[in-house]
Order: sequence, then structure tokens, then C-alpha cells
Amino acid sequence: EEDDTRLRSGKQLCRKDPLDTSFAGIPIAFEDQIFTSQGCLSAPLDESHDTVNSVATLAGGLAVQVGLLSGDAFTAPAIQDLRTIAAGFDPFYQAEQDLWTLSLSWDINEVLKLTSLSSFNETSVFSLEDVSKVEPTITFNDLSAIPPGINPQVDLYNSVFPGGVVNDPQIGPSNFYTVADPSGETTEAFTQELRLQSDFSGPLNFNLGAIYMDYEAGNDDVIDGYYFISNALTGLLQLHNASLAAGGPPVIPGVPFPASLDESNVDGDSNIGNSLNGLGRNYFRTVSPYELQSTALFGEAYYDINDELTFTLGLRYTKDEKSQKNIPTYLFTPDVVRADPLAPVPDPATETNLDGNVDGIFEVEFEEVTGRAGFDWTPDLSFTDDTLLYGFYSRGYKGGGINPPQPSENANAFPSTFEPEFINAYEMGTKNRFAGGTQQLNLAGFYYDYTDYQITQVINRSSVNFNVDAEVYGLEIEYLWAPGSNWLLSANIGLLESKLVDVFAIDVLDRTAGNSDFVVLKNAASYSNCAVSAEGYATILGAIEAGQLGAGSTAGLCLGSFAGQEATFGLGNVSYVDGDGSLRTIGALTPFDGVNKNLSDNNLPGAPDTTLNLAAEYTFPSLGNSSWDLTIRGDYYYQTESFARIWNVPRDEISSWENVNLSLVLANNDTGFQITAFAKNLFDEEVITGAYLQDDSPGLYSNVFLTEPALYGVTISKSW
Repeated sequence: EEDDTRLRSGKQLCRKDPLDTSFAGIPIAFEDQIFTSQGCLSAPLDESHDTVNSVATLAGGLAVQVGLLSGDAFTAPAIQDLRTIAAGFDPFYQAEQDLWTLSLSWDINEVLKLTSLSSFNETSVFSLEDVSKVEPTITFNDLSAIPPGINPQVDLYNSVFPGGVVNDPQIGPSNFYTVADPSGETTEAFTQELRLQSDFSGPLNFNLGAIYMDYEAGNDDVIDGYYFISNALTGLLQLHNASLAAGGPPVIPGVPFPASLDESNVDGDSNIGNSLNGLGRNYFRTVSPYELQSTALFGEAYYDINDELTFTLGLRYTKDEKSQKNIPTYLFTPDVVRADPLAPVPDPATETNLDGNVDGIFEVEFEEVTGRAGFDWTPDLSFTDDTLLYGFYSRGYKGGGINPPQPSENANAFPSTFEPEFINAYEMGTKNRFAGGTQQLNLAGFYYDYTDYQITQVINRSSVNFNVDAEVYGLEIEYLWAPGSNWLLSANIGLLESKLVDVFAIDVLDRTAGNSDFVVLKNAASYSNCAVSAEGYATILGAIEAGQLGAGSTAGLCLGSFAGQEATFGLGNVSYVDGDGSLRTIGALTPFDGVNKNLSDNNLPGAPDTTLNLAAEYTFPSLGNSSWDLTIRGDYYYQTESFARIWNVPRDEISSWENVNLSLVLANNDTGFQITAFAKNLFDEEVITGAYLQDDSPGLYSNVFLTEPALYGVTISKSW
């Protein structure tokens, strides 16, 4: 069980993308400037120490559109220290796990053994943090100085936001822009494994077994799912409902009816986690109730061809049955449209291609037979004490699945399902002991051929899986040396190459792929980004400057309002070459997702080409003629540069880094007592070890992961 105030994600890094004030010599009005920023530019992480341009984010951008804000809420310099943030409230992280296991073993006779392993696992995780991790410097607009009766819209604004204060049921009353993202999950899992093993005296032995797993992650608890809560979103819905109640027009385009707020926080609890019923239309919530039943049958046979050579053959049959309720997000969705926002919503287009039942429950099934074959050879060599040579081919499988529900404003934002992942793995190696057992040298070479390798990307504030093909190959070297009875030295070196194969994809950081014939703009409703021709954009700006269109009309470009009207503005089509070499044509005023890049030969994420681990330990036995031994150990780790995403652009680069750990272990083998003093990250190195790019709507910032700060401690243990 855990209950503390740690963050679940790292600091945000961003090179702020300012609003454009002109394009092609044409001045841009503020009403149109607000759709020109992506939030963050595509800059290297070590040059990204600004705050996000909040105008380019979902909540911050909508706040500008309705008048709550007049620009970027984050104007102060960002804190440069990677381990320091500024937050409007304390985070919390709560986790609980109950795990029961039962292991049974039965010797049927002298040569057959049956084992059973059963387990039941319940988990609950709930966390909350300030999304922005920076303090806003600009307050919401206070229009109370404008006398009533002059402007009905101002009167409505002042009635809903007196003094420029938004009274958010979850966040509380505040005149500062605030964003929080509670995230949680409750799960239950039952697994059962049966295994029959032989121990015949002859050359043939076997291992047979079966595994069953039943896993559920549901929406029965209010903590399930991911929330995006902002007083800007709540304020927009409050203003919308108030306008409709007064007989005025809707404030939220395309939403002609009111929508209910989550008013469950009647006591004004400052803990956002205690102020949710999960049904509010004033926040974004994505929840995907999920069930998995997985069954596997497996068996391996081991045949001793002679005393030195053993052949292994194994097969495995796996059947995965997965189901997920389709619950689209319901931010701003009127109650009359979806009375129960957690009820599954049928999706005929998707479900017809799955199980054929149009009931709002996506069901997929995967069945595969995989296996491996190889040999172990232990020749008697004159220059080693013991030698093992081995070679194996394995066919591996990882089940496909179902992505989160599609956003209501873009039903084709990403594939509804993703394919199974397959690997053909080839490995050869050797393990050798020599010099009287004081030295050991292990070598292993491998080649992995992946089909439909599964990659995760954030789209529409949800983690979405998609597939790519890839190849990985490398060499691992391990050397151990005991120069004396109390010494142990070790070295591990890993050499790795990875590359994508025939992969073409749009980079959300660079939707134009560097093609100056196109520009990137904000979708005024979803705050995702789109690409549109530079010629078409300049034409609409020119029409605004000439008074033919009103200020703010560029909002319609990503919404598709001008698509098909090219002839009206004297425009035609625009052609471009995609990353796969295809010539494509699109209307000059027609928005699209962007230009594909050729990612073939790019590195896989988190795959440095070299890793090195050195260690040395020395044991002082029988201190003072006692039964206590003292062991001193030091470890050094180093890895070269790597990438955080498959696009391998400067923002994705993770610099090389190193780490040193030290430990002293005082152990008494007679009593089972052990005292360990340790120092992790001894020199307090502060380096980025990974990064996760957020999608367009939060502003394309990167959450970074760091080495743990220097940690010193003592542990005491007792074993029986």
C-alpha cells in the first residue's frame, strides 16, 4: 500500500511556440493568431526550458475564445532545474495491492511431477497532479468595471464569473487558470497454471503445461480512467448553460443543449480526488472497461543425443479473447444526447468488422501457434574447464488489442484496433569457465525480426497503439573474474543495432515534413493540429484583411469549413510527394493530417547502440573471527545516445548517461540477518533517461524521466 505526494510523471520540457503576427506579408489579427501556435516547437530537450503556450492547449485556447483569458497564461520564465516544478496544489499517489498465491506440488512417482500455481491479484491506483507544472501569471479577465446594461454578453460574463473568478466544483473558486489530471485504475486478475514435468533416466524428457488468465479493468469505480479537469473548461460550460437559460445562443459551437456539471463536491473539499462522481460534462474523461481471457497450452521436449548434445523442441498454443466497452469521451456532451455517459455506444462501422454484434462492446480474438527449437552442446575442450554452446530459433507472439474510444469530434483519429506482434528470434551463444573456475566468459549474438511491432503514441489525450515492422540485432559480452578468493570483478558490454522497416508516418511535431507549401494550424474545437496549404491560408488571411471575411475566420480551416470552396477563392489543388514517394493531391483549402515521413532505418525507442556495466566487490570474511561477512561492491553503468520516439528528430534525442552505485553488506549466514548500507546515484547525476511526447491538445510538450537523485540508506533483513 502506498499513500504519498510523489509525481507519477516527470517535468515538462518545451520550447515555447509564440503566436504568429503575420504570414506572407499579411498581418494576422489576434482572433486568427490564436490558431497559429502548436504550444511547443520541435527543439532538442536540452534547449527546451520554456513554458507551454497555453493558447495552443485545449483548455487554455477555449478560455481565450470565450474571453476568460486574453493570451498565454504562462508568461514567467520556467524553472530551469529538472527536479523542481511549480504547482497550484500538492500531488498525491495512492496505490493498493492484494495478492494471494497458492503453490502445490505432487510427485506422482519417481519420474513425474505435477505442479499447480494459482494467484489472485487486486490492484487500485489513483494519482493526481498539476498538469502544467508551472504557475500561471495571468488571471482570468475581470469585467466587473463595465457597468451593467451596456453589453448583454458582458452582463452574462459578470453574472457567471463575478470578479473574474470561476467557481469550479472540483478545483474550487479561483481566478487563475488551473489544470489537473486525476488518473486511476482498478483491476482484478486470476491466473492458474498446471505443469507436468518428467525426470526419466533415458534421453527423452518433457515439460507440459496449461495457463489460464482472467483479467478485468472496469469503470465501476470513479477513479477508473484518465481525467482532464480545468476551471477553464468548467467556466466555458457554465457560460454556455447560462446563455441558453437566458434564451441566448449556445456558447459552445454545435452544442444546442445544456450539459450537466459534476456538482458532487458540495462540501468544497480541496482534494480533487474526493470531488468526483465521474459523470460530469465539464471535464474530459476517457475510460475503457476491459476484459481478457487468455488460454495457453505449451510443451517442450528435451532429447539428449549424447552426453554432450541436447536438442529442444517446444510448441505453444495461445488464445486471447478481449472485449472493451466503447465509451467515447463526453466533455460538453448534452444530457439529452447521452443520458448515461458510461453506457456503451454502438459503433456499426467498427463492430461490423470485429464480431458483427453492434452493441457498443468491441470484441477481438487472436489464436496463434508459436514455438522454439534449438540445441545445447557442452563439448569437452582443452582450453576451458566448462563450455556451453547453444543456438535457438524462436517464434514469439504478443496479442493485438483494442485502442481507446475514438474522440467524438474525430471518429477516425486512429485505428480502433491494433494487430498482434510477431518476432522471429535467432540467438547463438557460448558460456565458458576457465582458469580453474576463476574466470567466465559469456558471448551471445542475436537477430530479431519483428512484424507489427507495437508502438504507443498519445493521441487525443489517450495512449494509442499502432504497428510497425522492425529489425534488431546485437552482441552481448559478459566477463567475470575472481582474481582472489574474496574478489569478484565483472564487465558486461551490449552492442545493439535497431531499425524500422518500410515505415511511413506523420510526425505530430512536424506535420508538414518540412514542406513550405503547407502550414500547421489549430483545430478550434478539438485543439488537435491540421495541415493546410500555405496558398490557401494566405488567401483566407487576405480575404480577412480586405474585409471580405471576419476576423477569426481562419478557425474554419482545420474545421473543414472552406473545403470544396477552392474555386470560390480562385484556388485549385496542391500536389506534394509523400514520404513513400507517392504523388498526392489535395484541395488548397482542405485540411489534412499532414505529410508522411519515411522512417525506414530509424532506430527503435530506448535502444542505445552501446551499454557498459562494470562491477567490483570484495568480501572480508569472518570479521573478528565471527560469523559476519562484510562485502563492499561498486557498480558503474554507461549507455550511449538513444531516441525516445521512432521519428528520431532532435526532440527525441536522449543524451548518453552514466551512473555509479555503492553498497556495503554485513551478513550473518548462520542467523540470516543482513544489514545493507547503500548509495544509489552516488555522484547525484541529473540526466534524462527517457521522454514521452504529449499530443497536440496539451501543446506537444515532453514529459521527461530522470535518474533518481542521490539516495543513501540502510536496510535490515532477516531470512529463515
